[in-house]
Parts: sequence; structure tokens; C-alpha cells
Amino acid sequence: MTAPSSSPRVDWERFLEQHDMHFLSLPQGWQEAPHFGNAMVGSMLYMQDGALLLEVFRADVCDHRDESYGWTAYSRPHFRIGCFRLETVGTPTGCHLRKSLWNAELTGIITTDRGEIAIRHLVHSDDMAIVTELTPSTGERGLTWSWHPVEATTTRNGYPSDEASRRLFAKRYGQHYLDGLKPATANPAGRLQQQDNVSVWVQDLLAGGQYATAWRELVEGETRTHIATIAHSYPATNAAEQAGATLQHCGSLERKAWLERHRAWWHDYYPRSYVSLPDRPLEALYWQTIYRYGCCSRAGRYYVDTSGLWFQGAQWPYSTHDWNTQSAHWGVYAANRLDQGAEIVRRLDTNRQNLIDAVYPAEWRDDSAYLHLATAGDFRGSRISDMRYHDCVGCLPWLLHNAWWQYRFSMDDQMLRDTIYPLLRRSINLYLHLAYEADGIIHLQPTYSPETGVYGDANFDLALFKWGCHILLWSSKRLGIDDPLTRRWKEVVDKLAPFPEDHKGFMLGADQTAWDDHRHLSHMLMIYPLYLVNREQAGTEDVRSRSYDLADAGAGAESGGMEELVAMVQTHAGPIGTAMGKGNRALDGLKRIQSELHPNGLWSCGGNPCIESTVGLVNTIQDMLLQSWSDPALDAPGPIRVFPALPSEWQDVEFHDLRTEGAFLVSAKRAGGRTVWIRIKSLAGEPCRIQTDLISPTVQGTRDHALVALSSDRYELDILQGESIVLSGEATGSQTSSEWSQLCSLSRQLAAP
Repeated sequence: MTAPSSSPRVDWERFLEQHDMHFLSLPQGWQEAPHFGNAMVGSMLYMQDGALLLEVFRADVCDHRDESYGWTAYSRPHFRIGCFRLETVGTPTGCHLRKSLWNAELTGIITTDRGEIAIRHLVHSDDMAIVTELTPSTGERGLTWSWHPVEATTTRNGYPSDEASRRLFAKRYGQHYLDGLKPATANPAGRLQQQDNVSVWVQDLLAGGQYATAWRELVEGETRTHIATIAHSYPATNAAEQAGATLQHCGSLERKAWLERHRAWWHDYYPRSYVSLPDRPLEALYWQTIYRYGCCSRAGRYYVDTSGLWFQGAQWPYSTHDWNTQSAHWGVYAANRLDQGAEIVRRLDTNRQNLIDAVYPAEWRDDSAYLHLATAGDFRGSRISDMRYHDCVGCLPWLLHNAWWQYRFSMDDQMLRDTIYPLLRRSINLYLHLAYEADGIIHLQPTYSPETGVYGDANFDLALFKWGCHILLWSSKRLGIDDPLTRRWKEVVDKLAPFPEDHKGFMLGADQTAWDDHRHLSHMLMIYPLYLVNREQAGTEDVRSRSYDLADAGAGAESGGMEELVAMVQTHAGPIGTAMGKGNRALDGLKRIQSELHPNGLWSCGGNPCIESTVGLVNTIQDMLLQSWSDPALDAPGPIRVFPALPSEWQDVEFHDLRTEGAFLVSAKRAGGRTVWIRIKSLAGEPCRIQTDLISPTVQGTRDHALVALSSDRYELDILQGESIVLSGEATGSQTSSEWSQLCSLSRQLAAP
């Protein structure tokens, strides 16, 4: 057999072209709109009231008031910015538009009853520039742009306007608001100013800082290029100057080179991994979602928050950390796009003091840290911000699990030492304050299980508590830290109350069975993503199956008359299914997600985009192809599991350079329902184990690599940092005992010194 090349021979432009979105009629509303972004500024284009709207966004624009104006939704809400309205001479009648994934731009023709307008639109990958290039025919040369800002106010209703509503507010969110809440006070009105040839809309904020939208139009022959930007400053009030400077800079650049620089980022981004599926609609959705990750998250810019850049208002103008932020990033790690997960770690690190200051009671701040359920991008929000969630103490350890995956998929020990270990230690200390022992068993005081209620021994927190202690023990050993809390962590691991379960599977808490319709499967964290209860543990199949059966059938309709939320449920149920090897059922769940998405691939809850269910299918697909989890209770690394949960109808599948825990890049091909080859590259030199259905696999590499058989389908591989090997063999079913004995003998010989 000829070994596969070191990287797939993919004509990326042609491959992605087949997954481009085409528009043969003008998009009506944001649910149909093509959308663009560079992980800080973004755009959408769609029709409204007979005109084309260019809606613009900036991820970090929010208010900066303190909690005397209420919790985050009222004191620090994310703001909508506004839109540019394109007034055509004639009435728009149609279009032929293409959104190119490879170039991250929209091109094509808009038709009116007076002529045509050629359009190119993009959000520049490097510069904070939203670019719309128009070339109108003769009848449309009189088209014009106009700016329409949105008021700088929260989109969440319910702020008190009189004494009666103040009392209701305090009853719901905390009695400390009864006397301490300030009257509703609007931000100053925005104002228009000119900076030479640049127009700037400036929005000052009552609590300091400002944001500004600037635009200018460049004319070259018949082509008119509209360039816009948005800047945000706090506590300084120089956003207007920043925006103006950005526009002057962009206007001075040579156009062709500037466009090529934009494209170069995306052309480097896509080939980091490759996935080819026999289900073309799912494959298209996979790559459109990978595009959205590139739009929404990047180190040094922003992370994937609840709405995911294209914020449309509604009742959640903030980041939600009791499930949304975490699950929204699950797809970046195996995709070998760690840059899209790095911003979470950076913000945990730079906002550490905010997490400490959020702890209540105040005397626990010496050793603990806390992340409120709802924050702006600086993670600021105290435990008493919203007393509905006073007992929701698991958001920080759960978000630190994302940071842990960022570490495990990179093996960056400095990240572990400087950020993850100290913050995880503090978050687990908060649990230690809430723990008590009775009859030799460690329990947790009543805590909040997301989207349900407060329960003693809530599975959500038991799982995070136990997982965190396992990780601290492992990390302290790896880092050589003699931590005085080691004994206490071991006690928790050994004596923590068992996860409550009943006839439905894992319960919400010790005295509360799981709901049939629960959109946040937070009581199942021990199955996924923590793997504390997994398919390799004897005696766990029954409880895992009962739990998954309930989750997989759920529609998430428990939230007071809200529409069924199948996509949200399947975002978590899907990877639970793949963790159990149930590829066919997970595929059915993916198709249910597909059926709920809007025409442009986004998903919404209550009228606002909720990005976690938009991007959720990527993670489930990856887990069908490749898994690398380890049981936290075991010192040995888990194996790289190749094709562990493929649907039976997926007979031909290929992927390249998906990333695993231990920092390996893995590629594999399956044809006719049989694995043909597997390629592994070690980036960090970690121990390597692999699980595969290849029979009598052989190794090809730059030297003789030992392959030690650990079981009928599991092997230990000798591979050093920077090396690549290829495994090949015949996947024809079960081996005879003679074949197995010969393989074991050969493996021992290869492993001998």
C-alpha cells in the first residue's frame, strides 16, 4: 500500500466552492442573511421595507455601569449598533449572489427595475473594516447610503419605572436592589461628526467610554466602495478617533493587495483540517460552521458568546456561562483550530481579579473564585448580582473544562501552570466551602442545576467537583507542585457522594428526578464532556443508556411555553450518544438540528441567534470520526479512537489533521465500511495509544516504530515529538486466535530493546 501524503491533496477552492451559499432572491430578514465577521466586527445583508440593509456589529460593545443599575442584562448589556440602508433608484426585483467560503466574501448582481448593481462585500480578516463595493449600471448610478443607529439601551425589558415595579424587581433579583437600585437613566444621545472625509457616529456612555461607527465612500470610475468600521473604548473616550484613523488607514491602502491579505487569512485557516462525509448536506453545513467559527472567535479578539457576533437583541444581551459559552467552543479543539479556543483562556487569565471579587461571602475571596452565569466579556458579575442564580456555582469550573481541553489538545504546560491550575484550584475551593461530611460521605449543600432549580447533591456540581479534584491531582503531579490541598482532593475523589440516579437515569439532584424536557443536560456532565462515567467502565451501561434515552427524546420545552428547542438538546445529546458509540442515533439527532436551522444556517431561541446550537453539530460529527478522551480517574492516557461512532450508512469517510488530546494530528480513511489507513503525527511527544479496527496493523515511518498490542483493538505506539507514522492493515472482521497470538508475539518483539 502507498502511504498517504503528509497533507491531503485538496483543491481547497474547488472543494469549498461546492458548499457556498447561493441567493437567487434577496434575503428577507436576518434569518436568511449572509453574514461575515473577523471575531470583532461583523455584518449581515438583507432586505427590509424595500431597501437593502447592511447591519453592522461589534462583539465587545456593551454598557459599563455597576450593579447599582442591576445585574448584567441591565448594567452591562451588549448593544446593537445599527445599519446602513442602501436606497436604490429602482425597486429591487431579484439577485444572483454567492457567498464564497474560500474567500469569505459575497459577490454577484442585484437587479432592480432600473438596472443592475454588481456587489462585492466582506469583513476584512485583519483590519476592522466592513467593505461593500458597488458598481451600478447607468440606471442605478443615483443610489445612496444612509446611516440608522440603534439606541444604546438594553434589549431586556423589566427595568423598574416606579415603586411597584422596583419591588417586583427586588423580589425577583435580590432584596439588595430594593434600596440600592438607581433610577433608569438613558445614555446620552448619539451625535454625528466629521473627520475630514470620514463620517462618525459617536455614542458616549453614561458610565464612561464610548463606541463609534465611522464610514466613508471611495469612488473609482463607476465603482463605489463603502468602508465602515466600529471602535469601542473604555474608560477612555477616544473610540471616535480610533474609528476615524482606521478608515483613513484602510482608504490609503492599495486595493488589490489589501483584498489578498484578507483572503490569505482564510486560505490559511481552512486547511488546518479536512473532513469529507458521504452526506453532502451535512458536509456543507460542517464547513459553513467552520466558517462561522472563523467569524466569531480568535485569540486576541473575542470568543464565541451566546449570540455569536450577530447580536439581534432580545432577552439575552450578554454571555451565558451555564452551558452556552462552554458548548459553543466544543467544536474548535478536534478541528485543529485552537486559535478559536484561545481567547477563553486569555480572558480567564486577564480577568482573574474580577472572578475573585465576584465571590460571596467576601471572606472566601482569599482562596476562591466565581463566575456569574451572565457577564459581559470581562467576566465581571458578583455572586449576588442576580439572586436567582446565587447558588449557581459551577460556571467557572465548567468553563475551565474548556481551558483544560485547550491545554490537553496543545499540551502547553505554561498555560496549565499559569492560568488553569490556579483558577481551577480557586473554583474547587468554593466547592470545599460548600461541602460537608456525613456518615463518611462528602456531600454538597444545595446548589443550582442550570435551567431547573436548587438541589442537594446536584449532579451538575458533584460532577464538576469530582472532575476538578482529579484534574488538580493530575496537574500538580505533572507540574511538580507539592500542594497542601492534595490530601483533601484525594478525600473528595474517594468519598464524594455517588451521582444520584433513578429509573430515568441520572437525576438533577438527590431528591429530584430528571425532567423529560430539559434543554440543558447539565445533570449529565459526568457522561459528557467530563467522561467520569464512560463506556469503558463495567456496570455503567444501564445508567448511561437510561440517561441518554431520556435526553435524546427530549425537546427542551420546559421553559414556560417557549418553542421546542430540539437543536439545543441535540447539541449535548449528540456527543453523549457518540461517547456511547451510538452513531446511528447521533446522526438522527444531527438531522433534527438541521431541520431547525434557519435558511442561512443560524439558529435562534426567542428571536435572537443562539450560536451554540448553530455550531453544535460540528462537535458531534468530529466525535463520530475521532475520540481521544481519558477517564479522569486513570493515570494512563486514553487511546485515540478512530471511527468510534460512525453511522452505519457512512461507508466512505476521510479526514485529515483532526487534533486529539495529547496533541496528535490524526488522519484516516474508510472505504466500503473498512478502515484503510491511519496517519498520526505527534506534536508534543506524549504517550500514544490507539484503538482501531485495523487487523494486524503495520507501521510505516522514518524508522522502526514499536507497536505493542494491549488488546484485540488497542495498541501502544512508539512515536516521538515531530514524527509521523502510518498504520495500515486489513479490516475484515474478527481475527482468529492464531492471528492474534502472532500479532502479540510480533508486537513484543518490536517493543523489545
